[in-house]
Amino acid sequence: MRAVTEELGTRGTAWNPETRLYSDGVVVGDDGAPLIVPPHSDLRRLPGTGYLDPSSGTLPGAAVPTADDVDRAVARSAEADLPGRDTPYVHMARAALIDIEVLTFDNGAFVAAGSPYWRYVWPRDTGFVAAALAMCGRHGEARRQLEYVASVQEDDGGWEARYLPDGSGDVPDGRGRQLDGIGWTLWATWVWSRTGSGAPRRVPGGLARMVRAAVGAGVDALHPETSLPRASQDFWEMDIEEATLGSAAPLLLGLRCGRDMLAAGATGTTDDGPVGDARLAERADDAARRLAEAIRTTFGPHGYTRRSSGDGGRDASTAFLLPPFAPHADDVESAWRAALAATTVANGGVRPGEEWTDLSTAWTPQVSLHALTAASVGDAALAHRLLSWLDVRRTRLGSLPEKVTAAGLPAAVAPLGLTGATVLLALATLEGRPSLVPR
Repeated sequence: MRAVTEELGTRGTAWNPETRLYSDGVVVGDDGAPLIVPPHSDLRRLPGTGYLDPSSGTLPGAAVPTADDVDRAVARSAEADLPGRDTPYVHMARAALIDIEVLTFDNGAFVAAGSPYWRYVWPRDTGFVAAALAMCGRHGEARRQLEYVASVQEDDGGWEARYLPDGSGDVPDGRGRQLDGIGWTLWATWVWSRTGSGAPRRVPGGLARMVRAAVGAGVDALHPETSLPRASQDFWEMDIEEATLGSAAPLLLGLRCGRDMLAAGATGTTDDGPVGDARLAERADDAARRLAEAIRTTFGPHGYTRRSSGDGGRDASTAFLLPPFAPHADDVESAWRAALAATTVANGGVRPGEEWTDLSTAWTPQVSLHALTAASVGDAALAHRLLSWLDVRRTRLGSLPEKVTAAGLPAAVAPLGLTGATVLLALATLEGRPSLVPR
């Protein structure tokens, strides 16, 4: 395993960026799990599927599908309510959806990527992917992914940073909790409950229990005096001693979404009778109001910087305070545009934030997030520019990578499901599909 891990690379940091390309993409393995396609190969997938095209070469461990397997996969791809179908981005969208399918295990575990260091379930990534699947009409798949995250929920209602995909509930390391997982999981469940035919729909038992526990954890995560969340890693995945917007804004989103599901009675009852959803909804509403005010008075005076102290500059989390995650506010949009301008790198992409010391490498999750925000605030021109930038920087297999080098080449893992999911959400917004923004 050591040789394989070294070949596929390890995660870079702001101070020591990793810019090799680890893979061209993934195909279905003979065990049903994603199998890495080596970078710079001539291997291809069968069109419309996640299966390896045998005419392009061989790959040990790749599934050998029957003709019926291929026909079912092609039909499934064609039946998807694919956003961007009638746009120049159709191939990017279709590849992103297929990549998400391949990265999802039979038990519903969605892994961030196929490479060893990323082959884990992050609640954050799963939230975006489940929301995108719901917007694409794949409600059954979205539910299975959310149920997997619910199955590994901790006793206090929160989540660790990431989990193994084997259903054990075990974690690969001791990096600890990341509070934003609460927010993104509640948001994705809320999106699932409000999309598709028959929406709004009741949240089923396992997910209902998860929602109630996560709302409670979100309320408890706020400091009783400041109403800001306690210090936690956010999407930067770095330890920090103060509250960040990257944790506070997703928690606000989650509390609002949880409140709406609870107030609407969407989480039902237990075998012991009513669960007191109205009372918990009131607690969530009160916590959301206090947190919103704390964000406004703490982060707002500094231009919605990443840190509550105002140090470190802005980062991509300003987008979490705009549609589709929050109602529009002019001062937040101005801060978001300033953050985008301050973090744009020479190759046309963006880095995670002003405090990120690698000034050359672009990160595609942030590029796709800004595209979603631009589409959501009505700046179609900016959304198209960012989506076009992503489209031409995919791998040979058509997958969206995690990073793009200074020279404009795809780098690190590919596909990164988080980027693909956010691209699908941005395309759905550009198409004019209903934009779900919590009150």
